Amino acid sequence: MTAISSHNRRFLIAAAGILAVGGGALGLALLNPSLGPIEGTIAPQLYVESVAGAQIPVHGRYILVDANSARLYMIDEGRVQDSMRVIVGKPETPTPELKSVLNYETLNPYWHVPADLTRTLVAARVLKEGPSYLTSHGYEVVSAFATDARVLPPESVDWKTVAAGNAKIYVRQRPGPANSLGQFKFDLPNSDGIYLHDTPKKELFAQDERNLSHGCVRLEDAHRLARWLLGKDPPAVSAPEESILLPKPVPIMISYLDPRTQIQLASLQ
Repeated sequence: MTAISSHNRRFLIAAAGILAVGGGALGLALLNPSLGPIEGTIAPQLYVESVAGAQIPVHGRYILVDANSARLYMIDEGRVQDSMRVIVGKPETPTPELKSVLNYETLNPYWHVPADLTRTLVAARVLKEGPSYLTSHGYEVVSAFATDARVLPPESVDWKTVAAGNAKIYVRQRPGPANSLGQFKFDLPNSDGIYLHDTPKKELFAQDERNLSHGCVRLEDAHRLARWLLGKDPPAVSAPEESILLPKPVPIMISYLDPRTQIQLASLQ
C-alpha cells in the first residue's frame, strides 16, 4: 500500500471521526473487531465541517469498509444501522483504498479464477489428479470471461504449458456450495477487479487477523448486506449470474482508519 497523502489523511481522520462520535459502543467496536453488530447515532454535520470538499453523503445509504479493523459499516441517514466482520487483502495483496458505488448485486455468481491461480492451483492439480479435479470442484474451461462464453473440453488444453506460465486459458467455477464467491457478489465499477463477495469459509471470520484475501472483500453475512441494500429479501433464483438492480445506487468507501484518531475523538464525547 502506498503512502497516504495529507489530503487522504485528513479524509481518513474525518471518516474516523464520523464513526467515533457514534458513542462509546461504536468506538469500542472499531477497536475490538470481535464485537457483533452495532448501532449508534452519527452527527451529520461532521460530514460537512470536517471534510472540506469531500462528497460524503449526508442523506441516504452509505457503506464504509475499514480495512484496518476488517469491518464493514452500513450507514443510513447519518446512522450506523449494522456492522459485520470482513476479510481483506493479505499484506502482499492489500485491499486498495477507493471510493465507488454499488448499482446491483449478483446472485449465484461464477468465480472467474485469476490467471495466477489458474497456473499455480488449477493447472497443477489437473496435472496431478487429472480432469476429474475440475469436475469435483465445479471448474470449467471457457473461451472467455463473458456471458456468451463457450465451455471447452479440458482435453483441448495443454496443462503443462499452462502450469509453466506459457499459455493463458480462462477457468471459471460454477455456482454452488463450494463456489469461492458463495451466493452473492457486489461489483464496484472501475475498481481494478476489487469487489465484495460471499464465501463458504465462514470459519475464517472467527480470526482476529483477517487479512487473508487476494484483495477483494469477503463478507461475514452477504445475505444480510444484500437484504439491507434492496430493502427486502433478495429473490430466490436458480440461474447463474442473476443481477438484481438496487433501488438506488449506494456509495461505498474502502479506507484504512487510524485507531489512535478513533480513541482521541471518542474521548471527547
